[in-house]
Amino acid sequence: MRNPIIKRWSRKLRGRWRARSLGSHGIAIVAQTKNGLLAVQPGDFNVSRELLSRGEYDWQPIAWLTRLVNADSHLIFAGAHIGAVLIPIARASGARKILAFEPSPRNYQLLSMNLCLNDLTGVVARNVALGRQPGKLPFTENSINTGNSRIAAAGGEIVVEVETLDRCVPPDWKMVDLMVMDIEGSEVAAMQGAPAVLAKTRYLYVEFAPWQLREQHSSPTEFLELASRYFSSAYVFGPQVLFLGPGQFAHYLESMQDRDGFLTNVLFTRDSQADAARMGLDGGR
Repeated sequence: MRNPIIKRWSRKLRGRWRARSLGSHGIAIVAQTKNGLLAVQPGDFNVSRELLSRGEYDWQPIAWLTRLVNADSHLIFAGAHIGAVLIPIARASGARKILAFEPSPRNYQLLSMNLCLNDLTGVVARNVALGRQPGKLPFTENSINTGNSRIAAAGGEIVVEVETLDRCVPPDWKMVDLMVMDIEGSEVAAMQGAPAVLAKTRYLYVEFAPWQLREQHSSPTEFLELASRYFSSAYVFGPQVLFLGPGQFAHYLESMQDRDGFLTNVLFTRDSQADAARMGLDGGR
């Protein structure tokens, strides 16, 4: 089915049918997965579909990121969704100082359930979006790709609260060991509201999707200027991990910004040279 409009409507109809199978009071299906025991949305054709059909989601990057942290680490998940990335990293590392932000009320409900299902303590979850300043913004819920729920560039069926990272991170956190950010094009706004936090962040793992940045009225150039302000190098994920040292990552990623549908995950660091232990996606621990 190649027509994207027909495909989208087909998925909506199938998603509604699946949701109805839960009855009028059902909220989610519980899946026993490699990522944890997770309540997932039956109508979601991305994360939930992977968890229900394959029993795992994004496992290679999760294993790779887990090697960067330990029980003493301070972690931030911006765009925590239902916890499919947060929960396995928290369980494997033993970290118990974790902040999670998820603006979608539907996703936040499942995130809260999943933290309880996996008996995770030390996670403070907030039902807010992250931006350059506190306030409220229109928001769009995507029922067939719930991870793509996002700040609405125009319109939006609900309004969500917005906070800044600098206001939310406790002042006694001297270091943020890992920040995982997946907020569908709102990265620039969130980073603009986090100068103090980014200055003490060791690793920033983020999705680089130029078209999403433009949808949110920012740009890849703005994003890369901000990243360059706080980080000197990057590991870019693909079939193999590519290390880009000081002065290299901005030029490389800018050269990719006009490729149709380009999206990649990037770990920004302060490494002066490639760490051999980080150069393989072998499933890790």
